[in-house]
Amino acid sequence: MGAITKLEAVNHILLMAGESLVNDLDGNSGLDTDVALLVLDRFVQDYQLRGMANNSYVKEYDLSAAGNIELQTNTLSAELISYHTNTDGDTIFATAKPTGGKILLYNNTDQNGDWEANKKYKVEIVFAITWEDMDTPIQRAVMAAAARQYQIVMQGDADVDNYLSNLETLYLIKAKGSDIDDKHYSIWRSVSGRALSNLNRSGYGTNDSSKFRYWRHS
Repeated sequence: MGAITKLEAVNHILLMAGESLVNDLDGNSGLDTDVALLVLDRFVQDYQLRGMANNSYVKEYDLSAAGNIELQTNTLSAELISYHTNTDGDTIFATAKPTGGKILLYNNTDQNGDWEANKKYKVEIVFAITWEDMDTPIQRAVMAAAARQYQIVMQGDADVDNYLSNLETLYLIKAKGSDIDDKHYSIWRSVSGRALSNLNRSGYGTNDSSKFRYWRHS
């Protein structure tokens, strides 16, 4: 859980643009506050889309009957990382798609949301979390990026932008370092879920020892 409140974040954005601080984030706090909050929220979502240690996971779906795979309502993105082919032998690629008020795993290859029964589908999911649930180093990186964006849009001072650019780079490095530590990355795990699945395979859809990859890490 992060130590920086949303009010503190907005006030930091306003301060970096040379504007007055506010006591709350209510609707009567002014246009500048609303814009700062909007910019902050956009950068919060942008950062979360990268997939952090506390907003991404892999889940396996095993359907007992053919049909849809429904994802959680706060899903930002999803990717099918297990290997499957359609009737034509084409590799199936799938992502999240809002449909009828739900978010479904959508088969981009066949352009439908239908999945076969008695098959295990492994999905890597990135979901939205609140500002308060973001770790402090990541909150600080988001603040730095949002403050720079707000200042260049509202004030357009090139010298201040250069200063804020350096701060953004510094805190982004710190945030990435913290997230990598939380994910316990090694040289074998610093890849996407699909690449990791490929790395571990003996051969697509087979246990044939002749296709065993002796170089695989596990």
